[in-house]
Amino acid sequence: MKIAMLNCLKANEICAAAACLKAFNNKAKHFEIYKDQDLELVALGRCNGCEAGIDDGFREKLDRIISEGAEVCHVGICTVKKETGEECPVITEALEYLEARGVKPVRGTH
Repeated sequence: MKIAMLNCLKANEICAAAACLKAFNNKAKHFEIYKDQDLELVALGRCNGCEAGIDDGFREKLDRIISEGAEVCHVGICTVKKETGEECPVITEALEYLEARGVKPVRGTH
């Protein structure tokens, strides 16, 4: 199973992706559903920020995820606005873009 991961650019201030990678490598947390499967991480990226939205650069990243054969794209829970419980609209649009092209979205990594 080929997996991609996306996170919010705001998380970049504090995130080294260590917890995401640990969960992936140990098939723990949101990756537990793959416990009996071989996994390959084909992409690990960030959006380009709220102001940029789905700009040409971010669309290029999404297209690269698709071209690498990702079957599933996990997004970090940091993409949820904690104060309102709403998902970031940029991430929502990105997941819709990927899903329309055959990549299953999964919300959560660790």
